[in-house]
Amino acid sequence: MRHAESDNQKLRGKARLFDRWMPQGVETLLDVGCAYSPMLHLLGRKARLACGVEYDFEKLRQAGRRFPENCYIRASGETLPLESESMDVVTFFEVLEHVGRERRFLEEVHRVLRPAGRIILSVPNKGLAEPLDMDNLVFAPALKVAKRLGLFRRVSDYHLRHHRHYNVQDLERLFDGLFRIDAVYYGGLVANQIGFLIYKSGTVGLRLLGLAEDAPLMKRMEAWMNTVTDWDFDHTYGPRSDKLAVRAHRIG
Repeated sequence: MRHAESDNQKLRGKARLFDRWMPQGVETLLDVGCAYSPMLHLLGRKARLACGVEYDFEKLRQAGRRFPENCYIRASGETLPLESESMDVVTFFEVLEHVGRERRFLEEVHRVLRPAGRIILSVPNKGLAEPLDMDNLVFAPALKVAKRLGLFRRVSDYHLRHHRHYNVQDLERLFDGLFRIDAVYYGGLVANQIGFLIYKSGTVGLRLLGLAEDAPLMKRMEAWMNTVTDWDFDHTYGPRSDKLAVRAHRIG
């Protein structure tokens, strides 16, 4: 058993909210689209078994090196290689907006959740900052050009796809017959987008110079970005906010 209490008062941003929403002492936790696994590492302390699903092999490799106590599976969220009703909690942070088939993805999450199991997620909100979404406005178009020019050896369709924004009503329609929302939080406004622009521009430049994604300078830039986004997320502006977080439970 590895259940552990976390000092929630020391946490900031999404980590503090999701730690508060995460039930204590669950058997199994699955984080879909876990990337480098920091949130899985945090929330996994409240579960007996914590697993991350990620399709990007390099991110999965780094997650395993950073947090070897968790288990990792290389798979798509639309075809989870897990038994039905095997998970108590499924999380997916900044993932739904990127998947090709939202309903198919949610049906898979519903399938692997146990009855009355919970999902915790975050998505871009249809708020004031939607037109300033730096991924859609700057980086997806720039990466398409870079891919054509052969500047990057590896650019996944995940990074090239225009990603969606949602409001609560959108999620309720997608959740119909699968999940019922029981908690909502709106966070951030424009500081996240400005910080993301600076961070992403810097890391893209460093990658062009040949630095690996786990190089010390990359990690320092990631830590700075997390500080900015945490500060922004801790301020709520209601439905005008940049981010939307939701907790829901399985029905049906």
